[in-house]
Amino acid sequence: MNSKMISIRFCGLILFIFMVLPLVAQELYVFTEPASTKPARAIGLKHSFQKMGGNTNRNNQYTQIQLGLSKKSSLYLGTNYGGTDAYAQYRFYTKDAMYAHTRLALYAKTIHTNRRAVHTSAVLLDGEESVQGAGLIITQLKHKWASSLTMGYVQKQVWSQHYGRSAFQYSFSNGLLIYPKRYSSYGQTNVNLYLELLGQKLLSGKGQYLDAAPSIQMIFNSQAKVNLGYRFALLDKTNRMTNNSVYLSVDYLLFNALPKLKQRKKP
Repeated sequence: MNSKMISIRFCGLILFIFMVLPLVAQELYVFTEPASTKPARAIGLKHSFQKMGGNTNRNNQYTQIQLGLSKKSSLYLGTNYGGTDAYAQYRFYTKDAMYAHTRLALYAKTIHTNRRAVHTSAVLLDGEESVQGAGLIITQLKHKWASSLTMGYVQKQVWSQHYGRSAFQYSFSNGLLIYPKRYSSYGQTNVNLYLELLGQKLLSGKGQYLDAAPSIQMIFNSQAKVNLGYRFALLDKTNRMTNNSVYLSVDYLLFNALPKLKQRKKP
């Protein structure tokens, strides 16, 4: 049995678990961002390690600081030590109900690096080339299931006429809490399972890919988070440098770390 068939069966097993377990849904996704922004005045610190496979076997280190500017807006600043990136998100719609909510957010992202991966048709989002993009995130929680759909446009800053310049980027993410079954305090350790589908369709030139990314997550004291995931291609009609990777990250959230904005007094 080849590795691709094993990967597809493993993805199917994770999806089956998601369908049958009566558990509480989660939306702290590993490979994507939900429409729920960071808590206001919070600072998040994140470091990740990614072991690439495919046409390259390099490693990718990444450090990011995440700022909860307000209850509706967040700003992330990061580096892979070869370039820098910035991500901004604004949540413009919220509808909350008992055991359910719907949230919509707009996002924009820019990556700047001196590296020039012009000989690939895919638009690379891991810091290997300079990219700009924007899009929409829709996240919904209903009873015991949470899903998030992201759709956006990405474009290379430097490209070759023989390869694509822009693409439609999309993802579909789902998550479940598997431990604990009942909450007694915010200090309890959480264990979450995730399955995310990550895709890209080239708009200038031919080609597309669709990846699956199952992962497991542990949260300690509602502040520290450890993620472990594996991303692999279900469909790949591009010549990107890597189409599978092992991902490990550590996050830590500091609540009320930013100064409180002063409200203007009414005349």
